[in-house]
Amino acid sequence: MPITRKYSFNENFFLKWSAEMTYILGFWFADGYMTSDKSYRVAFFSKDKSHLENIANTLSYTSPVNQFKRNGKLSSVYTLTFRSKNLFKIIESLGGTSRKSLAMKFPKVPNNFLVDFIRGYFDGDGSVHLTKYLRTKDHKKQVDLRSTFTSGSQEFLFKLQDILNKSPRLTYKKLYLSNKGHWRLGYGTKNTLKLLKFLYYPGCNLYLDRKFAVYQKYLLRNT
Repeated sequence: MPITRKYSFNENFFLKWSAEMTYILGFWFADGYMTSDKSYRVAFFSKDKSHLENIANTLSYTSPVNQFKRNGKLSSVYTLTFRSKNLFKIIESLGGTSRKSLAMKFPKVPNNFLVDFIRGYFDGDGSVHLTKYLRTKDHKKQVDLRSTFTSGSQEFLFKLQDILNKSPRLTYKKLYLSNKGHWRLGYGTKNTLKLLKFLYYPGCNLYLDRKFAVYQKYLLRNT
């Protein structure tokens, strides 16, 4: 008998490479989880409820986005959970693992969709912000744009760095280990501008609004 579910979604979504599919896969690699304990589940987490709703709409998922409970209490994080053995197996075939945080490897992604995967990962485990300070030489106010990728897997970040060194030709930067035990890859203003121009190419339609807004704010200040 066919499996009946309370909520439906496009179970073939991850079977064909597309900009949207690859972006969501990248976001899952950053802020996703999968388990086969008791039942098969694939989940996305984010503090941005509306962003998870956009992902749900893209997958034609009828489930609501729920606030995540930690130790029985509601947290500031939201979750979108799929209960599907089929989806679990597909994500697994694309490089996903149940315990990926420290041993995650960069998946095999078609070259023409690498930018979408990286943008998805950046929206999950990346950051962009403005830094204000007084310049030492003339005491004038300076506003810089900074960006960072974070991962528990050094191997994953090494591969990501290698890709970004080739296109959009970002400067090589040394990875460093934060006091929380996560590896970080950070860029200053010049490289961040090249990175964001690369990620937000004309026509891309899935991205985290608040990160894109930081980029736009910097551009408005400097045009």
